[in-house]
Amino acid sequence: MKKDYYEVLGISRDVSEDEIKKAYRRLARKHHPDVNPDDQEAESRFKELSEAYAVLGDKEKRAEYDQFGHAGAGGSGFDFSHFDMGGFRSGGFDFGGFTYEDLFGDLLGRSRHQGPERGDSLSYSLQVSFEDAYKGVEVPMTYGHMAACDRCHGDGSEPGSAPSSCPRCGGTGQEKVAQGPIQFAHACAQCRGTGKVISNPCSSCRGRGSVEKQERINVKIPAGVDTGSRVRVAGKGNAGSNGGPPGDLFITVQVPAHSYYRREGSDIFLDLPLSFREASLGEKISIPLPDGKTTLLTVPPGTQGGQKMRLRDKGFPRLKGRGRGSLYAAIKITVPKASKGKIVDLIKELDTALDVDPRKGLW
Repeated sequence: MKKDYYEVLGISRDVSEDEIKKAYRRLARKHHPDVNPDDQEAESRFKELSEAYAVLGDKEKRAEYDQFGHAGAGGSGFDFSHFDMGGFRSGGFDFGGFTYEDLFGDLLGRSRHQGPERGDSLSYSLQVSFEDAYKGVEVPMTYGHMAACDRCHGDGSEPGSAPSSCPRCGGTGQEKVAQGPIQFAHACAQCRGTGKVISNPCSSCRGRGSVEKQERINVKIPAGVDTGSRVRVAGKGNAGSNGGPPGDLFITVQVPAHSYYRREGSDIFLDLPLSFREASLGEKISIPLPDGKTTLLTVPPGTQGGQKMRLRDKGFPRLKGRGRGSLYAAIKITVPKASKGKIVDLIKELDTALDVDPRKGLW
């Protein structure tokens, strides 16, 4: 008995058309014969998946299947005798809105492998101080990557020689193999899909076209970065192949906590201790900024502990947006310890003169 098509694709019966496509594409790539050469079980599984998708990927056939099961949608399901794996619409088979190349182009060694390919991007982590994150900094760093060979300039051939057309695939980069009624296109085993072979490999890179290299660069960290921010350095990843451009280098920033600043987004918070006199009579206080500069904060008379006073545009620059955040000073009033002597008498005299009940009206 045939398996239920929904079970074959590992999906529920109420999924959308897009979910059916995604499930088929994921499983088909996994079990494709090109990925599993000489694996009869994988080939059988791939046929089973394609048969299920041929029905469920078609709106009308799916409706018939939902109503009548395998007796619907043509009775016996999908006929593989009309399916040519070398093309995406052979025998009238339609992949439901995307081509066979969309599904398997990267697996079958098709023409994209013959053309220039961009190199892989790289990721590194870099720690910068709270102060440098505030003002921006240029940091020197040394990292390893695959760079184009200086001797052959990425060609892979010894200077004075050049790659030749692959004799096995005739320069197409792929070879076709028939397995019964199904025809598979494989990346050429000799040239690995490039369509070219190197008869006289470069003595420096041994025909690879790239060599491992340690490079020292200066990375510009913009003001306003935070832990997790990524800085892109274009063209500093691994070298491309077949004349393709290099990838990029991505720097993930780590910013450690500060000893007295606290950060929330683009805002900075700072505890500001005040004496009893400063809080009572008011004062202009010099506030340090993370870039080493200072700014003046005007403390009005009668300032209470716990108040937050705001200094606009003194926070971090906003990476995605305009302007800067604010700096908030959280007031902490310092109360002197006095147990005897003249200070005690003066405090009592002041308390009598002020005649203030701090709990008045609370209960």
